[in-house]
Amino acid sequence: KGGRGQIKQKKKTVPQKVTIAKIPRAKKKYVTRVCGLATFEIDLKEAQRFFAQKFSCGASVTGEDEIIIQGDFTDDIIDVIQEKWPEVTNPFFSQNSSFSL
Repeated sequence: KGGRGQIKQKKKTVPQKVTIAKIPRAKKKYVTRVCGLATFEIDLKEAQRFFAQKFSCGASVTGEDEIIIQGDFTDDIIDVIQEKWPEVTNPFFSQNSSFSL
């Protein structure tokens, strides 16, 4: 009786930012990495299926908050994300690239 009870942990507030990166693979192949969708409470498995169907390619959920899409879709992906999930708006995007375009 009396003890402390359960201590509620505070939810970590992660900045809501979606990062899109184009990562080179073998020869002239690329993969597109999308990070940060989980901060908007978007189901990553559902998003992965949607991207794979929309772009007719392979996509997989890797890690905590990361989706890898096979192919270079950095230009199209922002419009697709905003169309499907309107809560993700333009200021939340940042594009990374391992080289300049």
